[in-house]
Amino acid sequence: MNRQWKKYDQLMENCYLGIAGGDSVINEWNDCFDVLIQIIENERESNPDFGRELDLLDDETDYRHDVQGWLEDYLDELDMREMYPRLEAVCRKLLKIFDWKEEYPSEIRFMLASAMGSQGKVEEARKYCEDWEAQEKDNPLAAAALIYSRIRIKDYEGAEEIVRQHISEDTVCSEENDVIFTAAHQLYKANGNKKMEKKMDTALKEYDKALERYLMGLDGEDLEFGDMDWEIDEDDLPFN
Repeated sequence: MNRQWKKYDQLMENCYLGIAGGDSVINEWNDCFDVLIQIIENERESNPDFGRELDLLDDETDYRHDVQGWLEDYLDELDMREMYPRLEAVCRKLLKIFDWKEEYPSEIRFMLASAMGSQGKVEEARKYCEDWEAQEKDNPLAAAALIYSRIRIKDYEGAEEIVRQHISEDTVCSEENDVIFTAAHQLYKANGNKKMEKKMDTALKEYDKALERYLMGLDGEDLEFGDMDWEIDEDDLPFN
């Protein structure tokens, strides 16, 4: 098993060396992921409880391999390269191989929905997002994913129905709901509602300014930003 971990570590190093040198080879990223999955499956043959939770896997391996951090970068790499079939397969594998009782995989489910839609699997993506949003009415990523899936099939009224459930006249754009405001901005851009498009754009810009002040140490007492790991960047969202 140590030999497999060494192989994973070498491939992971090659991935980051490629990025640093401007010559990242996607096959090394893919091979690294495949080795990681093989390690987990092999470990579970003798210990079924090994690595049942992604956020505990690094703890179980004494933080020697930065598995979670590397996986986040790998998903971003696939998304950036628009390798949607592979991204869908990786998301499905991650959802299957871990239990997700300690940390819920909202970001991975969001990427899965986006990957399906980007491949033209629009009805499958819509059904997936509708089921997800029905199960988790208070999950902003589920709501945003559903909005995007309905935009793809030009169901603008259905998309706006979700927007109105989460954004009212006095709703302020914040860390908790900015992903919905971004989806709403794309909706109104798609359906030609210039007034609402501008309103969403203004709200997002105000939030960006507030976040910038917070990061600069200004108005910190007035803002409550939590853990921002895995935050969805507007530039990574579909329809931009």
